Amino acid sequence: MKTEYLYVALGVVFLSVVAGLLVPDGKLKKSINFVLRLICICVLINPVINLFGIEEQVSNFTFDYDYICEVYSKNQSSLLTEKILNDCGEECLCTVAVVYEDEKIKENGVTVTGKFKDEQSIRKIMEYLKELGYIDITVNDEGC
Repeated sequence: MKTEYLYVALGVVFLSVVAGLLVPDGKLKKSINFVLRLICICVLINPVINLFGIEEQVSNFTFDYDYICEVYSKNQSSLLTEKILNDCGEECLCTVAVVYEDEKIKENGVTVTGKFKDEQSIRKIMEYLKELGYIDITVNDEGC
């Protein structure tokens, strides 16, 4: 690392000296020498800037998608259980399956378990869930 820096610094200084010698005298030479000196200063001051830790930082932060899916599933499940109770009048326990797939968190299906009055109640819940946009629906009747 240090030897690479030395080679770069020597190369820049050498090229600036050669370019300064090749440029004809006049106003253009002053401008070119100014730019070449500025480049040399930037290259030579680079290690001093690195001493203060001024450089790009890469974050090693990662997400625990299993935990996020679990929390999201519990939240959606409790909300759906409450929604079915309020809108359909049926007490049940809902479990919404949530997965992380293709860099997105997706609902993968819903399972509803409860003691339902009759077959009509089960159909009503299934239709209600289809209206809400659920695709993979399972309704389990625990019976009396």
